[in-house]
Amino acid sequence: MSATQAIITTEKVLQAFIAFSTNLSVIPVVYHCLKRGSAYEGIIGISCALASMMYHVGEVFENTWWFKLSGMTSGQWHRLDNVFTILTFQALCFFLMDIQSQQTVELLRWSFLVMTLYCQERAPWKIEFTIIPIVSTLLLLIIRHSLHRKIPDWIKTKFFLYGFGFFGVAAFFFARGLDDNNDYLRINHGIWHFFIGISFYFIFLSKEKLNEKNLLHKNF
Repeated sequence: MSATQAIITTEKVLQAFIAFSTNLSVIPVVYHCLKRGSAYEGIIGISCALASMMYHVGEVFENTWWFKLSGMTSGQWHRLDNVFTILTFQALCFFLMDIQSQQTVELLRWSFLVMTLYCQERAPWKIEFTIIPIVSTLLLLIIRHSLHRKIPDWIKTKFFLYGFGFFGVAAFFFARGLDDNNDYLRINHGIWHFFIGISFYFIFLSKEKLNEKNLLHKNF
C-alpha cells in the first residue's frame, strides 16, 4: 500500500512541477515588456504566471501548511488565474491596436477589466464567460484595423508568423488538456503554458521589428 501511495505522490509532485516550470516561458515576454517600459503588460504577465503556478501547485499541496500561507485555496487561485489569463489576451489586443491616445488605452483597459470581473464572478467555470471578454477585444482589434482599410505592418513580419504558429500549437494542446481526467500529469495543459508564453513573445516583437529584413514580402 505504501509503495502505491509513493507512486501516486511522485506523480502528483511531477504534475505540479510540470505546471510550475512550463509557466516560466512567460519570462522572455515579461522582460521584453518591462524593458520597453510597458509596465501594464509586464505586471499582467507576471501575475498570470504566478496565479497559474499557485493554482496548479495547490491542486497537489493545498492541505500543506506552507501552501495555506497563501491565504487562498487552489480553487480561488484558479479563478484568479482565469482573470489574469483574460487580461493578458486583452493587453495583447490593446497593444496591437496602435492607439496613440493614452487616455483611450486606459479607458479600454479599465472598461474591459470591469467586464472581465463581472463575467468571472457570474460564472467562472463556464467557458463562454471566459471567451466573451477575450473575443470582445479581438473583435475590437479587427474592427479598428478594418476601418483603416489597411493590413497592419506587424502582420507582415516573420515574428507574427512565428507567434501565430506557436499560438496554434498552444491552442491544440489546450483543447487536448480540457479533459483533466485523461491528461496524464496535465502534460497537455503544461505544453499549452509553454507555447502560449512563446507565442506572446513573438507577437509582441512583431510590432517593434518593423524593418524590411523581417517582412515576409514587401508587397504583401
